[in-house]
Amino acid sequence: MKTKILALLVISSFAFFSCQKNDESMSTDQSDALLKSATITVNDLAVESVSQEANFETDFYAGYEHLLRQLAHFKGGKGNLLAGQAHNLLAGKGHNHYVNGEVPLVSIDTAEAGYPITITIDYGDGIATNHGRLIAGTVTIEISGEKNSDGSTRKITFADCVIDSIGINGTSIETFNGDNTTIRKTTNISNVTFTLADETVIERVGNSMREWLKGLDTPADRTDDMIQITGSINVESSTGDNYSRIIIEPLINLGNCRHHVQGIVQYSQNSVVIAELNYGDGTCDNLAAMTSGGETIEIELKGKMPKAKLEVRRKGRKGKH
Repeated sequence: MKTKILALLVISSFAFFSCQKNDESMSTDQSDALLKSATITVNDLAVESVSQEANFETDFYAGYEHLLRQLAHFKGGKGNLLAGQAHNLLAGKGHNHYVNGEVPLVSIDTAEAGYPITITIDYGDGIATNHGRLIAGTVTIEISGEKNSDGSTRKITFADCVIDSIGINGTSIETFNGDNTTIRKTTNISNVTFTLADETVIERVGNSMREWLKGLDTPADRTDDMIQITGSINVESSTGDNYSRIIIEPLINLGNCRHHVQGIVQYSQNSVVIAELNYGDGTCDNLAAMTSGGETIEIELKGKMPKAKLEVRRKGRKGKH
């Protein structure tokens, strides 16, 4: 028999979980534990979504550093590199995703020898993207060496950034390893603080590795990429709900899919596992399944606010995965 919970819980002002209770109700302790696990998981997914949006922006501008160098040369290294018609060059590279043609103020500072190079991206009070995000604040990217050269690093600093209603401050350091022909790996060490709309402060300290499994032989086509992600994050919250987030089965990303398609993330508090999030069998969709205390909840990943869906199934009953 299916078990449902009667509850409506608003999670940190930007996500929600709702269920109904039937005659086979769980105990109050079970319900509370499940709702707490769902709260932590959904909040983590929302913050992770914001983090991925920030990474997407920095990956693009760092990836086109040579184009930015050329623009700086033509403009004498002064002013906004994307002013006037210059932003059309980026649009031609497939990055025309800002609303009404707006672009951030972008500048570059290059050492005489070519490196290091610092790219500054200033979104001002906010620039809207065509997929519904609003980005404000400043990001700097310090690049130590040639793109995709073994051992080169990128230090990314977020200063009073805000994506939608979530503030971002802190740094992450990415290191590239490989020859970009047969091996491409990127390690990331980060210490980033997120401030939610309700003023909850979440500090995430962790490390991860991204490894390309497919797609290196077609560098101009990202749709055939397959990327494996491993790593862990320790999270401290101003609410006291501290936890660790460990990828126990590698997450798999496909170049033509917005969300992870496979892999398992485990959440623990005080060394006790409280939940596991399973992204599935490799199928591209917007669903994941959270299991906690013998119950499985389907979570919808679509949009800015991940949502735990209505049905809560007892362990042993086959769900999505």
